[in-house]
Amino acid sequence: MSELNTYEQDFYQWTIEQAKAINERNWNSLDRENLKEEIEALGRSEYNAVVSLLVKEIEHLLKIDYVPIPDCKNKWTSEVIAFKKGIKRKISPSMKPKLELEFKEIYTDAKEIVEAEYTISLPEECPYNLNQLLS
Repeated sequence: MSELNTYEQDFYQWTIEQAKAINERNWNSLDRENLKEEIEALGRSEYNAVVSLLVKEIEHLLKIDYVPIPDCKNKWTSEVIAFKKGIKRKISPSMKPKLELEFKEIYTDAKEIVEAEYTISLPEECPYNLNQLLS
């Protein structure tokens, strides 16, 4: 079975074969095109995971600061802590410039979710800065 067929028919087996080829320095056996695509997809996936956690963190901070449900504040605070821990585990230094570029959109996503959930109006500009959210 060729690499391409293995890639299409049995992704798990393909990963084993590619790892073995790298380990054995068998460069001619590498499925370069699919490896490139998978590595790029892995990077996107990691970045998207950080963005998702960041949106959730902002959502919960907005709930704490703008939704008048005192009984929920402790739960929301504990969730903010969990999201921060998740971000800390997943973030890499090279992600920060892209997060800075997309921060307004990230905030808008979180804002729209909370506004829809609680039928409230929130600030147009994010009341939190990115460094504060990432620390």
